[in-house]
Amino acid sequence: MEIQASDGARRDSRRYQVALRLMAHRARTGTIFALTSLSRHQQEALRLRWGVTEDTRRRGPSPHSLRRFTHSPRARSEGAVLAVFSRIYGLLPLGNVASTSRRKLLTLEFGERLCDTYESYRGCFPWSKFEIEELLSFAIGIAANEVIGLGRCESCSGTVIMDRLAPHRPSCAHCQQAHAAKWGAAEGPGELT
Repeated sequence: MEIQASDGARRDSRRYQVALRLMAHRARTGTIFALTSLSRHQQEALRLRWGVTEDTRRRGPSPHSLRRFTHSPRARSEGAVLAVFSRIYGLLPLGNVASTSRRKLLTLEFGERLCDTYESYRGCFPWSKFEIEELLSFAIGIAANEVIGLGRCESCSGTVIMDRLAPHRPSCAHCQQAHAAKWGAAEGPGELT
């Protein structure tokens, strides 16, 4: 009986810690609920207790678009780095999760790995504008492998994020810059813009 009580207390403590971390990263109420099962009322009580002000909260729907990770060579390269961090911290499942429901995927353990990945990535790339909820959509999108996935640069074979719906193979930011510099220099000095 005592072991069950301490397991429950440990789990509650983990839920509160994940909620605090998510609140610090400005995650929306629905995201916090999905990952911790803490109701809106419980979250509000915790915000008051922890001194989380209303002006630091994000409102509205969570970002779900994956275009942010595919719209440019730089975004594809940054997404590849984010995928590496996600793999290191176990955020990306090893198998395809297209058949797994979102509810089953979003567990407390997943929330802990999400926070670990986000905090480590932002520690290395503090200038990054990625929100934690974009990382959540990204991880689910990469794992589902339907709209975006990991691919290879058409020139150097480096890892990039690829848009599965695009008609062409992606290139990384480095190769695209090298290609642009090569073709720009071939046009002559008067034609560079």
